[in-house]
Amino acid sequence: MLQLGRTPVTAYSLRQGLPNQRNAERSPRPGGLGMVFLSHTSRRHTLEELGAEEFEAQGIRKDYLAEVLRKLEELLRDAGFSIWWDRRDLRPGDAIDPTIYKALNACRAAVVLIDADALNAAYMRREVNILTFRHVEHGLHVVPVLLQVSAEQVRDSAMGRETGIDIQLALHAPNGRSEQAARETAELIARHLVAESATWAQDIYSPENMWIDDVALCLQHASSSALRRAAETLDLDLPAWERSADPAWDIAAALWSAERDLVHEVVEDVAHQLTREFQERIVTHALPLWAHLRAARTVRAASTEVSGTGRAVSLATRRLWLGELLAKRASAGNRRARVIRLVDVHGESTIQDLVGRSDATLRRELNFPVETPPEEVTAALRQRPGQQLYAVLRSETVNPATTLAVTRELQNRFPGIVLIVLNHSSSAAWTAPSITPALDPFPPEEERAARRFVSEMSELPGGKKIEVDSEE
Repeated sequence: MLQLGRTPVTAYSLRQGLPNQRNAERSPRPGGLGMVFLSHTSRRHTLEELGAEEFEAQGIRKDYLAEVLRKLEELLRDAGFSIWWDRRDLRPGDAIDPTIYKALNACRAAVVLIDADALNAAYMRREVNILTFRHVEHGLHVVPVLLQVSAEQVRDSAMGRETGIDIQLALHAPNGRSEQAARETAELIARHLVAESATWAQDIYSPENMWIDDVALCLQHASSSALRRAAETLDLDLPAWERSADPAWDIAAALWSAERDLVHEVVEDVAHQLTREFQERIVTHALPLWAHLRAARTVRAASTEVSGTGRAVSLATRRLWLGELLAKRASAGNRRARVIRLVDVHGESTIQDLVGRSDATLRRELNFPVETPPEEVTAALRQRPGQQLYAVLRSETVNPATTLAVTRELQNRFPGIVLIVLNHSSSAAWTAPSITPALDPFPPEEERAARRFVSEMSELPGGKKIEVDSEE
């Protein structure tokens, strides 16, 4: 029995699953109720950087944060959790220890401690991007905690814009930065985690872990010098990486959240050392990385919405293969996911004709006979929970009302399918609340960069190069 404040809390006994053995061996500090990742920034700026007044205020904030972390670790360990948090003072641009990537992909829950310094901490945004993707992708329990910052500040910050953490329900710390306030904050968080732990997903071996394993398998066939160059390119902590029992896995985990230019540099360097089979495999896994994690998370989130609502997302491009690759990133390379390319919505046809052509394509791809009534198709798809189905639809030559009508009818007939609707960026269809932007904004220069990445990556294994301006 753990006494948190005045509320007694009993630690739950969870029935543990059996994760993949390789993944289990990597999991830092395994514990009874699972590992909790604590994301925060303890970095202190100097007096010269801040000035006397702000330097003093920062000291109060960081002393308070340190006390919250110390007390929270004590409470959670007493409750039966294992804890992971980085005690180093990372600076902007510092290398991230490869063990952080292991912890991010193995934790059963995460606490994101957001104070004024965290709002623009670059390395913390990388952590939170992975955590929020895992939250959507397979139910990782992520708890944002606001430490004397408002929800509006988070929303308007770099962290809010890039990770989407602002849309999750947050715990608000008690006012004040005294030792007592820190203790109350730690108790609030611990009480919440203990109460929610019985609902956590049991399987930590998620599709993104499978993606990392697949890429690591390819990287294992590269030379040690090439792997070291990759670790340097990805700015990993080299001493920690050199001590790793699985250096290829560390690099693959870092690739999952790296900028696409770095991804291309790493893959280009190692590809020529691999057999054709592994060249093709690593390129296939890397191609979807043109889209950052928040865009993929938006698409993945659509598949968790109630049938018929929120299952359409927009992408401001006419390149069908960009839409398909975005879906593949959203599914984290899940082998059970299906991505279906629909015929273009164009011309002077009626809405009924346009829906009919897409209906025929989906029926054929999903093995429904033509004569099956729409209501039977709908009923059958409702009985396939958890299956990831994506359809890419281009609709740039019809008016917005037609786009919305076709989209709505396909959502009703094929519940569970996420529609990725392609159109030009100025289309009025994107203002409709029934379509969520997957990349907002997605300016022309960003699209050109994405197309260039896919084009250059596609020719690495000696296969057919996708030209930058190709429709294919």
